[in-house]
Amino acid sequence: MPDPRETIVVGTDGSPESHFAVRWAAGLASRLGARVVLIFAFEPLAELEKTPTPRAPVDFPAIRERHRRELESDWARPLAEAGVEFTTYLVEDTPTEALLAAAREHDAALVVIGSHGGSGWRDLILGSVATALPAQLDRPIVIVPSRGAS
Repeated sequence: MPDPRETIVVGTDGSPESHFAVRWAAGLASRLGARVVLIFAFEPLAELEKTPTPRAPVDFPAIRERHRRELESDWARPLAEAGVEFTTYLVEDTPTEALLAAAREHDAALVVIGSHGGSGWRDLILGSVATALPAQLDRPIVIVPSRGAS
């Protein structure tokens, strides 16, 4: 478990699974007095996958701004409600690379993610973050299950 002076990096994508992870990390950080770095990895081209019939031109800055607002107001809410010191980062990168970089940059004692977030053809080919991250991470990781987590 992290030292109370340590940092916990948490990945979120706005999914219910990542919400469980943020809530779990908020509880742990609150008990330990740790700070949290909340990361959302924004992949502009992946946004096209979420839109059945994207129209040109795609307003990526508006999409990025929408995600920033969601990250700061909705996705970080459990941290604010728990009274945890936290910082949010919207990073333009893949989730695995963004979390690896954040863990190194903030010298995280622990990385926390949900059991499953995004889905689609990319996960079938590349694998999920919960599969890829532990193989590359050089520090402890907690993968919070979506059922029964609190």
